[in-house]
Amino acid sequence: MIRRKKYWTLFILLGFSFSINSQITETDHQMFWGSFGLHKKLSKDVSLNYYQINSFNLNTGQINFIQSDIGLNLKLANHWSTGINYTPTFSIDNIAGNQLVYHRLSAKLKFRHKIVRHLYMKNYLVAEYHFTQRAKWQERFYFRFDLEYKNKHKMPWKLKPYISQKLYWYQNGRLLQYYNPNGDKTLLASPNGLHAYRLKTGFKLYPSEKWSFNFYFLKQKEFNTKLFGSKDINNLNPNSGSIRRSFYNFKVWGISIGYKL
Repeated sequence: MIRRKKYWTLFILLGFSFSINSQITETDHQMFWGSFGLHKKLSKDVSLNYYQINSFNLNTGQINFIQSDIGLNLKLANHWSTGINYTPTFSIDNIAGNQLVYHRLSAKLKFRHKIVRHLYMKNYLVAEYHFTQRAKWQERFYFRFDLEYKNKHKMPWKLKPYISQKLYWYQNGRLLQYYNPNGDKTLLASPNGLHAYRLKTGFKLYPSEKWSFNFYFLKQKEFNTKLFGSKDINNLNPNSGSIRRSFYNFKVWGISIGYKL
């Protein structure tokens, strides 16, 4: 009976999240992300997880998107693992014709290694495919580098501070017109290239074997570079002085709750 009540509580929390209106916009520069995750180990090497983000605009109080993530993970060797994820992002607004759901598939390769006592490193290579072509990409690729301190015997509630960094490559966005300094048209192309950096830092708590809590701060900064043939976003039209594909920089304060089934 207690177990049934526990599962009903989890499903009510998840269901409530889908009942709130939201919209996706690149005008949200300060957000709060409230997240909930479920993890189930299917065997020694295979696990399944569900994760959901509810994003609030801190300036207006509006929920700007709800994003779910369903992932299947496979351990390959002592330090290596891989996984695939399906991620729908939900948008509900009052503008006729707006798309309500965006779908994404991703695949990852992960390497985990202990550097010195209590200090661990994680490296990820991730490829994303978005079923809807976005302004700046349809495919995204990123490299993720994590460092975390782990000393479960001396830290309260197995406290684990960490820092995480991501570097993004954008690919196959909508065509963008480029100009020379005189205002003459030069190239019509997708703005492919290295274009975003994310920094995330925080700490995790494990008050029990089943529950975990993650408190964090995240910051994204987009940029232009000429490395590897990258093409500019934040592109200036010298004839009108207008900029297309402006940089989207934002900050996030977040709390994530996890539960092992």
